[in-house]
Amino acid sequence: MNNKQEITSRGLAQQSGLDIFCSITNYTGEFISMGNPLITSNVDSAADAEATAASDPQLDVVSTSFPSTQNIWYKYHTPHAPYATIQAPSTADIYVQFKGHKSGGVISLCGIYQQLSGLTVGKKYSIEMISPYLTVEGRFTVYTYSKTGESVVQNSFNSFTMPNNSSSMITEFTAVSTNDIVLIDYTTESTSAVVQYLYSITISEVQEYLAPVYVQDKFNNAHKTLRRNLGNTLSDD
Repeated sequence: MNNKQEITSRGLAQQSGLDIFCSITNYTGEFISMGNPLITSNVDSAADAEATAASDPQLDVVSTSFPSTQNIWYKYHTPHAPYATIQAPSTADIYVQFKGHKSGGVISLCGIYQQLSGLTVGKKYSIEMISPYLTVEGRFTVYTYSKTGESVVQNSFNSFTMPNNSSSMITEFTAVSTNDIVLIDYTTESTSAVVQYLYSITISEVQEYLAPVYVQDKFNNAHKTLRRNLGNTLSDD
């Protein structure tokens, strides 16, 4: 007589599809240059662009002052109206500092950006920024762009508002090209001059795997965990 149980009394599966899997996420590689720590970067000597009155000043900066050299930082700031005047980012102590203030009802903008290399189109990447000063008011926004022909297109953005409850700020993006551009923008609603700091920026590829689930019995033997239907019997189909 055939045993019609899905799983035998010895714990053996008699049909496929009974395995239970767990998701494992791994972060590999480093796809940004001179970011960890930022004090080793070229931010002080980076080409400095002036943001314009464009409706999307970040996109305009990347388009008009394109980071043609890969793996080095470029920077920008708002020098005059319609934004508040502010200096471009610079290094201080072991950090890169971003200054900001709101004046006459308008905000200042400043930031750094870089053309990456070695990305795989369609792959997911994680961006992590570390800031030690969580109580300084302001907002970091991470943008990613790609260039098609002569046009630069924004592909993603995510903002982090301070005060923040963690020194680590993490966002993800999916590569549209092998040389996507990442931009870190800082602004604040504070009418007093403030300074925010970043210690490091890292970009890693996100790799996700499925692994079978095992449990251990009292004798330290490992057993694969299987699912079963109510009744634990096979159909005649």
